[in-house]
Amino acid sequence: MKPCISAVQHLRPLRGGAQSHLLRASDGNCYVTKFQNNPQHVRVLANEMLATRLGLALGLPIPKVEIIDVSAWLIEHTEELRIRLAGHSIPCRSGSSSDRSTQVAQE
Repeated sequence: MKPCISAVQHLRPLRGGAQSHLLRASDGNCYVTKFQNNPQHVRVLANEMLATRLGLALGLPIPKVEIIDVSAWLIEHTEELRIRLAGHSIPCRSGSSSDRSTQVAQE
């Protein structure tokens, strides 16, 4: 089993419809991270994982996609880890049943 990758630092929010965030992870790499409550719907995470697997199977040059743990503590203590919708700001929500895992692509 692969070792778990955890987010250790929020670097900055990114532009785009999914309101991704750039995070530094425990493996030393930076990742573009999309959260479960992104404005493009939770299905965007599954769609991107499927598209990545298909692209890799076809031999296309695809960024590495990982599942990353983003702790509730990091979300609570990082003011910028928010989704903005209709004038409201809500905390990012991770994707697993333990409220931690989120899909990301290495930058």
